[in-house]
Amino acid sequence: MSGDRGYLPPWAVESPAKAGTLGIVGVYPPTDRFFPVGTAMNKNLTINMGNGNHPRYISKLLAMVESRVVNPEKLVTRHEPMRHVLAAYEEFDLRRPGWLKVALDPAA
Repeated sequence: MSGDRGYLPPWAVESPAKAGTLGIVGVYPPTDRFFPVGTAMNKNLTINMGNGNHPRYISKLLAMVESRVVNPEKLVTRHEPMRHVLAAYEEFDLRRPGWLKVALDPAA
């Protein structure tokens, strides 16, 4: 499913064995109210989820980039001009091959 919200497919709760474990990752807004609680409870699932502590690491990561210990450019798989931003986002959102990390160039 593409779009701008998190999505937990129905099979995610059906897939684990009884008394199994389900790990949920991604971005889910506080307003997202869908989750098959009854199915998960009847299967006696253990559910692990949570948000990372991103703000804790930002200043350290920025310092590592500035000191060239880490080169984020190595993670970029596509370079696109800013005028192609909508098409680039669509390709990225559809998870097309090669669209893992995209750098947009405002000057191009």
